[in-house]
Amino acid sequence: MILLLKTLLYGLLLLAPAEVSARINARKSANEASLYSDTDNVIMLDIGSLRPALNMSNGKLVQFLNSFCGDCQRFAPIFKTLSRDLYKWRRILRIYGVDCAQERNAGLCRDFNIRQTPSLRFFSPDTQKNHQVLGAVVPGQDPKLIKSVLAEMLSQNDYGPGQPNFRPLKPNDDTKSLLLDFKDLESPVKFIALVLQPKDSKIGRDTLLELLPFKEVAVRIVGDAGDFANFGLQSSNQKLAIIDRNGSAQYLTASSDTSEAYAATVGDFLKNLNYKPDPPLPIMARSNMTEFLDQQHQAILAEVLKPPPKVYRADLEQAIDKLLHIELRKTLSLEGNNLNALKNIITVLTYLNPLNKDGKLLMGDLRNSLKPLQSIKGAEFADLVDSLEKNRKIFKGRRYVGCIGSRPLLRSFTCSMWTLFHYLTVEAAKPPNYFAPGSILITIHGFAKYFFGCTDCSEHFQQMAIRRNMRSVKTHDEEILWLWAAHNEVNQRIAGDSTEDPKFPKIQFPSPDNCPTCRNNNSEWQNEEVLKYLKTLYDKKNLSFYGLPTPQGYD
Repeated sequence: MILLLKTLLYGLLLLAPAEVSARINARKSANEASLYSDTDNVIMLDIGSLRPALNMSNGKLVQFLNSFCGDCQRFAPIFKTLSRDLYKWRRILRIYGVDCAQERNAGLCRDFNIRQTPSLRFFSPDTQKNHQVLGAVVPGQDPKLIKSVLAEMLSQNDYGPGQPNFRPLKPNDDTKSLLLDFKDLESPVKFIALVLQPKDSKIGRDTLLELLPFKEVAVRIVGDAGDFANFGLQSSNQKLAIIDRNGSAQYLTASSDTSEAYAATVGDFLKNLNYKPDPPLPIMARSNMTEFLDQQHQAILAEVLKPPPKVYRADLEQAIDKLLHIELRKTLSLEGNNLNALKNIITVLTYLNPLNKDGKLLMGDLRNSLKPLQSIKGAEFADLVDSLEKNRKIFKGRRYVGCIGSRPLLRSFTCSMWTLFHYLTVEAAKPPNYFAPGSILITIHGFAKYFFGCTDCSEHFQQMAIRRNMRSVKTHDEEILWLWAAHNEVNQRIAGDSTEDPKFPKIQFPSPDNCPTCRNNNSEWQNEEVLKYLKTLYDKKNLSFYGLPTPQGYD
């Protein structure tokens, strides 16, 4: 069996990169939605563009995210505001985003060991240095703290001749040595601002950052008030001065001893001489929703909103597709508990999947290949899936159907996963009962703990499993009802949240309209009726083929 795996992995060499790339490109939406855009001062990158961007000679702030993750969606407005504010630092800082929910980025996020999202990473101009994880020094998502940490990281780097210089002047620096900065006639610099920065202060650093929009001024940090005399200035209590190209120096008086006041004073000085700062990032109008709601999307949305609710094979396929091609392959190394969790997921899907004939063969081959292994790299698992999938036509759906959103990035993957989980608990309850009661919940727990890209969702599910005593489930019916009750708890927790789709509000499911007998006159749940409803709704024979090109090849 080990030899078989090696043969399969070697066989990937026959699966040309162009074929893999073509398959991935085929999965990309023509109007792929994103949490960020250029107008937010966030450039979205992928596996083909990130590494070239990291080789640029400036600082790079990269947010690794999962666009389906509620925590990432809630962080987006905060990060957009921060990024737009940091647009004035663009001479030395670029801000990027990488969506780990996109299949083409799964290997990239694995290589950077992205275990939680959103994850902020700072890359210095010196590409030989290791990048720094801001999460280690920035608790929570405080934009002021993120900005402060970024400022310190940026100030530790050298940006080369003619670029911003955070190093304090030496005690013997004088007008003559500073005028060397003007030696290049092509340089736009017309003035040098001198800022006194006392010990344990960051006022010089922060003034430099505030003045970056003015390319006509360079800011240098003075460590001792006596050093102003080196530039022909009389001793005084002044802390801010400016020198022109002729070596003429003068003090400037700010309204207060803050970087904002110093920058405003220098800025006013320059504006009086008709020097203007680079303009701020323009505010762009919101995109028209009709760009997202194309005709096919609108048709699907209208169909899904018709009562009664249905479960669609297309959503189950989307969930399994993204499991195999994104979520399960983002882990660097699989051994011990996380490998066992992977084997459980593949085994459950082997016996209970709703895929076509090729899909069932793929899952069976994948299970047999993984069964004898004690360890496997995430990249090797990805290669194995791609090799086994070659020449098999499995995932025909290219859109969510029942899990469609009325706005970009709503519902989609997380909805499809809940749908798959419910389907699996119902299928496991049927003869010949391949799995013991509780096995599906343990498999779902393993996915949430070791593979789910939404950190917030994963932590909540693990806490809920303990609080609701998940492992006490004794029958298949109890397993179905446990997951139903857990899902309703999640719905209650996030109802009204910014991630809620207004067309699909988070209700206590099922609604009285869809299942009148599921509650008594006191609105108390009648579990036997709920169980009947769930077994009917998620039964394989009731799955809708709407949204798939053909029902052929399915059992």
